Parts: sequence; structure tokens; C-alpha cells
Amino acid sequence: MEYGRGDIERLLKEDLWALGRRAYEIRKRLYGDAATYISNMVLNYTNVCVVGCSFCAFYRPPGHGEAYSYTVEEAVKRVLAVDAVHGLRQVLIQGGVNPDIGIEYFEELFRALKAKAPHIAIHALSPLEVEYLSRRERATYREVLERLKAAGMDTMPGGGGEILVDRVRRGIAPRKIDSATWLRIMEEAHKLGIYTSATMMYGHVETLSDIAEHMYKIAELQKKTGGFMAFIAWNFEPGTSELGRKIPYPKTSATLLRMVAVARIVFEGLIPHIQAGWLTTGPETAQLALYFGADDFGGTLYEEKVLEWKRAEAPIDRRADVVNIIKSAGFTPVERDNWYRPVS
Repeated sequence: MEYGRGDIERLLKEDLWALGRRAYEIRKRLYGDAATYISNMVLNYTNVCVVGCSFCAFYRPPGHGEAYSYTVEEAVKRVLAVDAVHGLRQVLIQGGVNPDIGIEYFEELFRALKAKAPHIAIHALSPLEVEYLSRRERATYREVLERLKAAGMDTMPGGGGEILVDRVRRGIAPRKIDSATWLRIMEEAHKLGIYTSATMMYGHVETLSDIAEHMYKIAELQKKTGGFMAFIAWNFEPGTSELGRKIPYPKTSATLLRMVAVARIVFEGLIPHIQAGWLTTGPETAQLALYFGADDFGGTLYEEKVLEWKRAEAPIDRRADVVNIIKSAGFTPVERDNWYRPVS
């Protein structure tokens, strides 16, 4: 079944338990009691950013006393150190829009990682960073993506998606790329065989209509390209961000369950995987999300810094912790690779 904007908005207003039952039936039919996860490290290569999103407490402007940027050697050393202890299958590489970092940095970094740890998939950057590199290098989005892929980038996360409604984006991140640009860069990546994830950050200034629009736009692009591997929704976490002073309380866990259930229903037959998103709402809610349509628990997130205070609250430090949490929810943990394929 195809869902229009109005259909999705109506789903978002339905009884939560009815949504959950419907979404779980789809999930059960597709995946049984399996719940996938990945051994993943997050490499936040810099916290310098000139975009200045009001919801972000991580970034620092250039010249700030707490600003940092890893050299390629430092970045590779950090990844290899975590891999030696935990055994990695994926490194998620994201930072900020740092005017001092150009495409050559990423090409050197990706090639060094592939040379020293070819078993680790590179899940890197975001449409926002690709757009910046395009302007910096005076190149097309396709040319930037071709260079990054040639250097070793395997897949791309959906960072910067937030809500794909420009009125909302202007309210929370006026200097960030607009929704059409985000979608266009994702389409270019898909055309090049670079699979990506689709994301949504809810719980700030958006309406249910905006959320419906966001999901509709992602579904429409997926019909065209088939390049989204997974959909990941997460809650806006106020922390010490500028937006957090205006919206000091996050949405409840029930809201995540609603988003997960609606996503499973709307994206049935389109986007194969729905992630539980344990970082922002905690592992207990993520366990429930597995009963509301999610089939993937996510990753271990070693060294994640953007929401570091949230990660510190969760008892997930090792692969074994993820396995135990999935098992205690009544599901069978299945380790996967970067492309959501089960691994032994």
C-alpha cells in the first residue's frame, strides 16, 4: 500500500497499541524473532563547525578553546585502538563543517583506514558535509561522492535530515542545507551505488504534518532509487544546546515507539530495516521498539561524542552488552555487517 501525506498523518494519530500490533506483525513476518546489531565506533573527527545548529551542544566555533580536529594519523590510531580491543565491523565518521578540512583529508583518512583495517566498513559523512565539500572544491555533488567512494567510503549516514520541511529547518538550523539539497545529494549517492540510511530528528518545533511530510519525501525518493538501507528516528535531546533552553524536556519514550511503528508500516516493501535508536531514549525503550516494528538495535557506538552524556547513561560498553539486552527482550541477537547482512 502506498501512503500519501494525509494517510501518514492519520497513522501518526492512531492508537499507539493498535499501531504497535500492526507494526509487530509486519516485523515478525519479515524477520521472525531476529534482532540485528553491529560492532560500531563513532569517529567524531572534529567538533569545529560554522553551521551553528541551535539543537547541537557538540559543536564549537573556529578558534574556541575547546575546539579540536584530529590529524589523519590521530584518527587512524583511535580507530585501530578500539578495533584491537572490541573488534569493529564499522566506523561512523562524522564531525562538523570545518573550514580547515577539505576533501583531501577524507581521501587520505579513508585510504589509510582501508590499508590498515580493510575489514572495517566506512560509513561516513552526511549530505551536509558533502554539500560543503562541493562548494569548497568547486565540484558537483557527484564528483565529490565519486572521489570519496574511490578513496574507500562504503556507505553514508543520514545526518542533517532532521525534518525535511524548510520552515522547520529554518527554525532550528537556518544555515543548514534545505530539504531539496539533502534529498538531491542522497539521490546522487544512490545512483553511484552508495547506500545510505534515512534519519529523522523529532521532538522540537515540528508538527505531525511535518513528520508526515518528512516520511513521505523519504518514501518517494526510495521508490525512485532503492538506496536507503534503514530508517532511524531519534528524539531531540535538549542537553546544553541553545534550543534546549526553549524546549527543555524531551518527548517521552512512547513517542519513539509511535515513530518506529508508523515507519515500519509506511516503509513496508520500501525500506527494509527500522532501527530501534537506543541512544536518545535508552536501551529499555529500544527493547520495546523491537515489539513496535524495529528489527535492528543499532550499534555499540564506541567513542560517540555528540550525545556523550546520553551514552554515559546507558549500560552499553561492549558487544556483549548489546547481545544481553536483545536476549533479555525475548529476541535472538544477530550480528550484522555495514550492509545489514548477517555475519557469523
